[in-house]
Amino acid sequence: GSGKSTLIKLLLRELTATSGSVYVMGNDLAKLKHRQIPRFRRNLGVVFQDFRLLNDRNVYENVAFYRKKMDDMGVEPGDIKGIEDIGKLPFTTKEDLRANYPFGLLAVPQEKIVRVQGTSGTTGKLTLASYTEKDVDVWGECVARGLTMAGLNAADRIHICYGYGLFTGGLGLDFGARKLGAMAIPMSAGNTKRQLMCMEDFGATAFACTPSYALYLGEAAKEAGVVDRLQLKVGINGAEPWTDEMRRKIEELLNVNSFDIYRLCEITGPGVAMDCKQHNGLHINHDFFYPEVLDPVTNESVGDNNLGELVFTTLVKEGMPLLR
Repeated sequence: GSGKSTLIKLLLRELTATSGSVYVMGNDLAKLKHRQIPRFRRNLGVVFQDFRLLNDRNVYENVAFYRKKMDDMGVEPGDIKGIEDIGKLPFTTKEDLRANYPFGLLAVPQEKIVRVQGTSGTTGKLTLASYTEKDVDVWGECVARGLTMAGLNAADRIHICYGYGLFTGGLGLDFGARKLGAMAIPMSAGNTKRQLMCMEDFGATAFACTPSYALYLGEAAKEAGVVDRLQLKVGINGAEPWTDEMRRKIEELLNVNSFDIYRLCEITGPGVAMDCKQHNGLHINHDFFYPEVLDPVTNESVGDNNLGELVFTTLVKEGMPLLR
């Protein structure tokens, strides 16, 4: 009755004020760029995660797999009072995803799915993720936030040499560049000589690819003597493990600042988290994904600054929401 839910929806951009203005920390909400909103959300603590977890009965009501799991555990949506109760919810394993391939985990009618992405499926059936129009928009927003953390803006030209297709890398960066208002150069993978030619001719200021290919590109550019003719300043690298030593080598070869972008196909694709210019860990888009770090034996939280298994819950996914 005090308007808390309305205020939260205004901050989440799920409602628009019909008259007057809404100010947050002295800033007119209507004039804030969307990527500025997380800073204000963080000042409200976990209220957004609470709101989204409590307000969304989508999983229980629309996904038979989760409803059965929760019923078997004796858990119903009313038992979840806040984000602190997330431990009462069931886990989702890789085997669950394979068992429900391709569309068994949809929470919306199939006609609302506008695209699918998937893993390589090297060990059998691929893991498929399904997206509504809103899911694609959120995905682009997450990547755009990462590009902003890397210092990029609408004036930049982003050379994307991740693969396009079912793999999430190429399209994820493409959606992010579009959301940012930057130019996307959709090169896809391979043909290094052509990559370098287009980087130079199109005036690319950033490039996105795996760290191993970034290293190869750097060595090829140095050998061809074109490094000084490139306008690159930023590398967005991910989709495989890499080291600080490898980062420094890429930066040295191409005169760029390299950033680590983190993805899980099942959750959304690239943009789940990314590091900033401090390069001291990754920033999770916590208003869209709730992370837990758990002991793999006890399934209990290991607390801060301890190693454990990383577990995610999607907070706003419409097409294929996933619990833990």
